Amino acid sequence: MTPSLPLSIVVYDTGIILQAALNPDGPAERALARMQAQTVHAIMSNRLRSEYEDVLKRDTLRAKYPILQNSRFVDIQLRRVDSLMERTDNPPERITYERDPKDAPLINLVIHVRADFMVARDKHLLVLTDDPVFRHASPQTQVMDPVEFVREMERPRELEQARAVE
Repeated sequence: MTPSLPLSIVVYDTGIILQAALNPDGPAERALARMQAQTVHAIMSNRLRSEYEDVLKRDTLRAKYPILQNSRFVDIQLRRVDSLMERTDNPPERITYERDPKDAPLINLVIHVRADFMVARDKHLLVLTDDPVFRHASPQTQVMDPVEFVREMERPRELEQARAVE
């Protein structure tokens, strides 16, 4: 019997939490479903948890998306991340991010926990793949949108199935 591999460490940007809540059939939800399937180890900092709550309760988004006006719905979304993600202290600042300084705490969390993946749709985060400072600080991290992430997570299963057929 082959020993099981450790779970990939994943950090989800706030936009993924919002998109998953708004579209339960979309790619962001499929990316988050990896937590429930226990195929990834998701981590959030205290600050990121506050940002998840902020985005789900933001007045401008509540006006645009009536489902967010339902406090029970929002509470369910937050309980989900609370129950499925490991929560850690806010990380120290290792790098600054001039392209979008608001993203620096998320990036520093990714570096601090040595994340294998950051899942985001934010164009300022997706370009980190080619950022030499980030690559140096976190060479193992792959920054992906949810579609790419789900595809990547399905790849090992496809390889296992192919080996089983041989």
